[in-house]
Amino acid sequence: MHSSLPTQRSGLERLRHVARPVMAVATGLMVAALATGCGGNDLLAGSLDTHFGKASDGTPDGIVSLSLGSGNDSAKAMAVQADGKVIVAGTSTSTGGSSNIVIERFNSDGTLDSSFGADGNSDGTPDGVVNLDLGTSSDDAKAVAIQADGKIVVAGNSTPTGSSSNVVLARLDKNGKLDATFGADGNADGTPDGVVQVSFGNGDDAVDAIAIQQDGKIVVAGDTTSNTGNGSQNMVVARVNANGSLDASFGAGTADGTPDGVVSLSLGAGNDEAKAVAIQANGKIVIAGNTIGSDNSSNIAVARLNGDGSLDATFGVGNADGTPDGVVAVSLSNGDDKAKAVALQADGKILVGGVTLAADNSSNVAVARLNSDGTADASFGAGPADGTPDGSVAVSFGAGDDKLKGLVVQADGKILIAGSNTAADGSTNAVVARFNSNGALDSSFGEDSSDGTPNGVVSISLGSGDDSAEALALRADGKILIAGDHVASDGSSNIFVARLIN
Repeated sequence: MHSSLPTQRSGLERLRHVARPVMAVATGLMVAALATGCGGNDLLAGSLDTHFGKASDGTPDGIVSLSLGSGNDSAKAMAVQADGKVIVAGTSTSTGGSSNIVIERFNSDGTLDSSFGADGNSDGTPDGVVNLDLGTSSDDAKAVAIQADGKIVVAGNSTPTGSSSNVVLARLDKNGKLDATFGADGNADGTPDGVVQVSFGNGDDAVDAIAIQQDGKIVVAGDTTSNTGNGSQNMVVARVNANGSLDASFGAGTADGTPDGVVSLSLGAGNDEAKAVAIQANGKIVIAGNTIGSDNSSNIAVARLNGDGSLDATFGVGNADGTPDGVVAVSLSNGDDKAKAVALQADGKILVGGVTLAADNSSNVAVARLNSDGTADASFGAGPADGTPDGSVAVSFGAGDDKLKGLVVQADGKILIAGSNTAADGSTNAVVARFNSNGALDSSFGEDSSDGTPNGVVSISLGSGDDSAEALALRADGKILIAGDHVASDGSSNIFVARLIN
């Protein structure tokens, strides 16, 4: 998985517009530094930011690796505070197999912020890390968001031994302590104050996404077991008041088998699931996920809800795709298409990122763009013979499977995605790609072809094991942050955070 060192000559040819190229290689990732005429140092877009993560943790500068114990640790979500500090949420698994929710806060230089979760390691983790043990066999964080007042909301799943899984929400204050004003019920739901447990029905419930409205209400999206008795999954969206109680004005009176405050959407006879959520400036809620089509393959599904939880009948009008008004089903290939992320452009257009099945049965990264009414934006991805219709693009980063886990829109309209690609040796690398606003790969990003990917794409290897980016965020200065997992030398999984020049 280590990329080969390019020759000085090939580097000069690739950077011929720069007076003095300087090459450096660290752990399989080439970092190209450009010496400017004024004596300062600039890096190519897509290069590791060497001012971040300067530590002896076995990773190159630009990357931080964190082990919380002898078991497996993983990062699943990320958010950036107004002061530039980075919040990462994920899971830490003990050697006995039980898992806890963990939240870390990093300073802008990549060091752990010791003022966060400062408890003298009483929870088994270093200062800078919060370990939430909810007393069940499996607690997992899936999403995180930061409120306007700086409080941190984490959404995840909790599964007691031998029982169905429920959704949990936890809110921390700025110091990493549970906010006892959130979900204050004297532990009636089995969780401490500061944590809310929500059951949508009698079966398994799961959450994958979170967003906070301008009024402070919290929206989460995921899936729930249908109450029809056939065991299928439905999309589910819930809204919680600022105090942690379900917002009874959302989804009120619907006959979907869920309590007020929750909306369950069945789009067909098969499984439906929500994977991402975003809130428009007008308060409407956009959900991206997956539904099983008439051919039993998975299609991308995008739904838009009004502020009261009802489907927005002005979106996706017409049932040609077999879904009700308010929902759009997107098929990109003859095989499975799955959404993993959603983002809103300033002009109201909707970007959905995920994967699609290629002709060789490998999965490729896919991005689709919808107009504000739910129709495909034919100006996006127009023309290339990638097997997808206009309005979408599919990109292969190599011969194996590619995955997308995060998607954001830059202020200039360019689109960033993060995930993983399969290297020649069969292991996976973390990957970041940048697209122009028309859907073409941005060739000015990741101009180092030595990692086996085209210009527009950066592949990052942290060693000989599997690496995967699971979350993506932008700093206010435009620098790129990714968080994910990598396999350490002892075979366990560690959390990593990387920062890239943009």
